[in-house]
Amino acid sequence: MTRRFSRRLFTALALAAGLTIGAGPARADSVSTLGISYAYYDPVSLILKDRGILQDTLGPNVKINWVLSQGSNKALEFLRGGSIEFGQTAGSAALLGRANGAPVQVIGVTTNAEWTAIVVPANSPITSLTELKGKRIAATPGTDPDIFLLRTLATVGLSGGDITLVPLQHPLGRQALAAGQVDAWAGLDPFMAEAQLIDHDKLIYRNPKLISPGTLLVREDFEAAHPDIVKDVLIAYNKARDWAIANPDGTAAILASESHLPLDVAKLQLSRSHFQGEAITPADAQAILAAAPVLQTSGKLSAGANLNQAGATLINTSFTTELGLK
Repeated sequence: MTRRFSRRLFTALALAAGLTIGAGPARADSVSTLGISYAYYDPVSLILKDRGILQDTLGPNVKINWVLSQGSNKALEFLRGGSIEFGQTAGSAALLGRANGAPVQVIGVTTNAEWTAIVVPANSPITSLTELKGKRIAATPGTDPDIFLLRTLATVGLSGGDITLVPLQHPLGRQALAAGQVDAWAGLDPFMAEAQLIDHDKLIYRNPKLISPGTLLVREDFEAAHPDIVKDVLIAYNKARDWAIANPDGTAAILASESHLPLDVAKLQLSRSHFQGEAITPADAQAILAAAPVLQTSGKLSAGANLNQAGATLINTSFTTELGLK
């Protein structure tokens, strides 16, 4: 059943990759303000903000409202509420959000990173996944670490019902682990890197194959009304990505400054982050889709949610294709 479900959804998602925007072009100066999130888990967004790349691309007549996102769940909350037009989430979170009614599409990849793992304190006796049964584990609901936790448990025949989930936003999960309030934590960088370097916490399970790519989302109403600005944002992202690749030390310095964490923590996070490529590849789409089976049985879907439909309408590659972005 799981294989059949995944195949249907992947086919639908692949077909959706050819979607085009029907609305006519709009002038960039038709928008006076633009809301976009930035996040420590997306260093390119920090460069976009810190170096003024997005402002330079849009011009002086557009005021940018930058909103800090502490997790994919927050970015989706801001998008759904209309306080931002663009936001960064993990692909798996975007799929869940779309299924639960968030009016958004994925238009590009922000980063491919090993940004999550299962973390335990340095002195923890836990060394294997099976030992997580019955334990208190912190995670941020609706985010890639949360979904990673469920997929991780499934590899040893466990489910969310076999643990006590402690729902905390990412930095609070890190604090709860340090305070001994939870036995484990589905971590997220840069706080996971901080836990490793400062407290010498252990990553007892790592698996990049269970992690979805970072994605850039746009509200559908804005996308349809202002396709020119969507392109401008993607162009700005591409410039920021090129800068990040060419300036690793500068990128680490910006990440450390924005997150108020030590430079070596920023460098550890960046050592497991890859910025090459903005276009959504078939491999990216498959990595997003791979979360579908566990989401289907997770209890995280709202009444009437349709993962097949969400997958078929989530990804739009028309903008990166038109711009010739790789």
